[in-house]
Amino acid sequence: MRWLISRYTHVPLAAASVVVLVAVLGWLLVDRLVGPWPRWRGLATPPPSVVAIPAAPGPAAGTERAPGPGQPGPPTAGAPGAPRAPAPVPVPERYALESGPFPPGEAVDRLEAELNRLGHATVRFRKEDTTRFFVVTATGFGSADEARQAAREIGRGTVVEEGGIPEVVLGRHPSLAAAVAAARPVRARGFEVRVSEAVGPSGQYHIRYGQFARRADAQAYRESLARRGIVSRVVKVR
Repeated sequence: MRWLISRYTHVPLAAASVVVLVAVLGWLLVDRLVGPWPRWRGLATPPPSVVAIPAAPGPAAGTERAPGPGQPGPPTAGAPGAPRAPAPVPVPERYALESGPFPPGEAVDRLEAELNRLGHATVRFRKEDTTRFFVVTATGFGSADEARQAAREIGRGTVVEEGGIPEVVLGRHPSLAAAVAAARPVRARGFEVRVSEAVGPSGQYHIRYGQFARRADAQAYRESLARRGIVSRVVKVR
């Protein structure tokens, strides 16, 4: 009898295990379909709180962001759709006539008076430059009185002293040939004459007049003035 009881003692334990397993499966099924039971809701995991996620920082002001693959970049200069700078307005060309150069004297005054008589408003301006000339000088005097006496005999000249030696400057000439021609008669009278080259400032006058919108008009008027004996040239003015 004992062996029979010991043989079947595990049967109630197995039955109890089956009942517990069925109960657990049923509880899991109900919890999945309708939620946790009321008395266990406080033990359930609380719902997660809503947390605001900050936006990703964008590019700083004044900086450009390189376009990604397949994205169009900013319009470049000269590309279709890019804004174009307005074309510069062309400055109209103007022309005038100019005569000169003239040395200081009556020639420039006469020409300006003639142009004013023809109805032109003239502008006279001076260009400073250096020029080369040749000086004729009488030399070989022992004193300043002897140099002054020679100037009176020649009829012209200015007495100067170079290094304590008196000389008579007879004239300045633009070319060597003119200076030699001026020195020849003085040398023939027995005076010692020297021809030397020098460089000095030279102020030449120019006269500008007339206003023309086309070079052809200025050229045509220049030719009409040439028939009157007035020599000029066409210049472009700003």
